[in-house]
Amino acid sequence: MVIYLAFLTLFFAHVYSFPLSSSLTKREQPDAPPTPKLDLNPLEWGDLNFIHTTDIHGWLEGHTHEGSYNGDLGDLYSFIIRMKEKARLLKKDLFVVDTGDTHDGNGLSDVTTPHGRISQPILTHIPYDLLTVGNHELYVNDVIEHTYRDYVPHWNKRYLASNVYFKDLHTGKTIPFGEKYTYFEGEFGTSVLAFGFLFDFKGNGNMSVVQKAEDEIQRPWFKEALSSHNPDVVVLIGHAGLRLPDLNVVRKAIREHYPYKPIAVLGGHLHIRDFALYDEWSAGIASGRFMETVGFFSIQGVQKQNNHKKLINQRKIENEYSSNPPPSLIFKRRYLDQNRASYIFHSIDNGDVSNFDTPLGEDITKNITEWRDKLGISKAIGCAPQTYYRNDVPVNDSASIYKLTIDEVLPLAVTDHNKQVPPYFIFDTGTTRFDIYKGYFTLDNVEQVSPFINSMQYIANVPADLAPKILEEANKADFGDGHKKRFYYSIDNNNPFSCDDQESLQSFVDSRVIQTPGHSTVDDLGTDGDDTKHIPRLNYELPHFIGSKIPDSPTVDIVFTDYSAKYIKNATDLLLGKQVKIELAYGDSQIKTDTMWIKFAKEKWTKNCPTSS
Repeated sequence: MVIYLAFLTLFFAHVYSFPLSSSLTKREQPDAPPTPKLDLNPLEWGDLNFIHTTDIHGWLEGHTHEGSYNGDLGDLYSFIIRMKEKARLLKKDLFVVDTGDTHDGNGLSDVTTPHGRISQPILTHIPYDLLTVGNHELYVNDVIEHTYRDYVPHWNKRYLASNVYFKDLHTGKTIPFGEKYTYFEGEFGTSVLAFGFLFDFKGNGNMSVVQKAEDEIQRPWFKEALSSHNPDVVVLIGHAGLRLPDLNVVRKAIREHYPYKPIAVLGGHLHIRDFALYDEWSAGIASGRFMETVGFFSIQGVQKQNNHKKLINQRKIENEYSSNPPPSLIFKRRYLDQNRASYIFHSIDNGDVSNFDTPLGEDITKNITEWRDKLGISKAIGCAPQTYYRNDVPVNDSASIYKLTIDEVLPLAVTDHNKQVPPYFIFDTGTTRFDIYKGYFTLDNVEQVSPFINSMQYIANVPADLAPKILEEANKADFGDGHKKRFYYSIDNNNPFSCDDQESLQSFVDSRVIQTPGHSTVDDLGTDGDDTKHIPRLNYELPHFIGSKIPDSPTVDIVFTDYSAKYIKNATDLLLGKQVKIELAYGDSQIKTDTMWIKFAKEKWTKNCPTSS
């Protein structure tokens, strides 16, 4: 296993090393690495087809450290246009869907006020047929208002928010954030009744209201929507996990009304590739995160009604099947790696690159490049000496981003040296959202690693021997894991590959030269969903909190983020047997969970950069 991890580290260092200042000689972003060699197969189209994105989190430039995901939003636009053209030739309906969380996770979206001021208008070029709201559109009021007033109206009643409301703070009135539902027909006559739900989110700002899905569907509008339409398919989109209660309570209510109607579910939020089979006539897809994955979902066997005639009672139609149900549907799915080579293979029959790009797609790419330059987010502030992982190694491994954080970043960037009492850091692992790759470290990478702006607080003068016990107690807390994200990859954790000697390592390399580390998905249809086969990456479980080394001192200041405060306080109260006071500011108030990386990189990583660019 040690050799295998060493091989992965060397592989990433070799494949993903590139000069930041390379000229724009290709269609991806200037700093994008080359795409690995691919071995792809044609998509399986059905009577009804979907292209799906979710949890983009501002990654409009794609991945500039990972060749498998190096396309950008301009490439995605051209792909969708070419796929729409292909669908016309096939006379098949193709719908494009996004299921939320367009903010928080990348410099292009996060260095502006409000977040998304630049990135959201660029996203409006994508010809989505349906969209819904994510929790990251609702955390803070300026983003809530910007989304409601400037983003939602663009979509002309295609932005669904069935259980989310905008709250006017002046009048106290609540207004639907988007449409409760929509009913429309595709180009080739497929009639669609669509709903869009958010999970039971409780961390929203006070300019929004989120109702539980199970409560919202008891309101008259929901039953009226089901009763007054006779669609060929019901499409349930939502920012929620496919297997969690939020979407399933809605799906079951739809199924109660339509016993055999096709139901297509498109979910998100959990940052995984997944496909769920619910019954013979309903299934759902989740399509990853961070512009790594574009999902393709097809349904064969959809029976079209004559929707130009007067609507008839749906119950009568369904009752005809009570003793003889209709044939089962055939569901297919594919998780496409987000890169131009994949896009061209699937959308251009002869693979001619010159037939792929569209004028607007090229303009979107150039626009993203120009904004990244104007905002300064692609400029290096230092160079990481190695790759640091979130999940691929244990938290105490030298290649762990958490060991780097707790041993080096927090002590250097956060410690208040004016205090006589040393700090003991307790850090929330959920604050860190992405790996750091060897090479140039930019402001964009800062936002990718730490998109949340959390300040530092502390509890003063705690007995040092109590510090590790506070950490242990805090990790026992109930964090509401029903909605905990499974970061990275939905794979079997039982040692997907091990290598004990050089001979077997060489055999491994020779047999998998076209494969790179990445998604290796197992879902309800099996193991063939990944369009590009990858070497499975390990996925170590993380504790909620990690702690620093215990200082050689009788007492310590317990230092933590404001987001973690209630958990650390509860643990400390319990162990001390009394209510403790939280000091609301520790050290330099300008150093937060994002800016600490800037300070650290400028002080420790500038010497790693090449002298010439």
